[in-house]
Amino acid sequence: MIPQEHSQFTIYDAEVAIPRYQRAWVWGVAALVILLCGAVAGGLLGSRLVTQLGVWSDREAVNSAALLARQNAINEQLRERIAQLEQVLAGDVCSPAARKALISDVGSR
Repeated sequence: MIPQEHSQFTIYDAEVAIPRYQRAWVWGVAALVILLCGAVAGGLLGSRLVTQLGVWSDREAVNSAALLARQNAINEQLRERIAQLEQVLAGDVCSPAARKALISDVGSR
């Protein structure tokens, strides 16, 4: 069929009738639009993710500091208990006070 011509564009009946360079332009523009949309979405989501990771890392640092303080307190308690047990073991192990000191920790677990 004969293409219908207008002052600004031509209408084709079939896709194969469209000149190759025009199809390439259409696909190129579509690919460029998809690429730009992906870049914009990546930029928006990336900045939000960086913000959330910054908050997360701050929260993680606070949690780490709290856990470290807790662990240090537990370690100090264990050192005191070890010192107490060493004193008990250095003396008479069979005395009632020594037995009480040695057994007191077993019941608390």
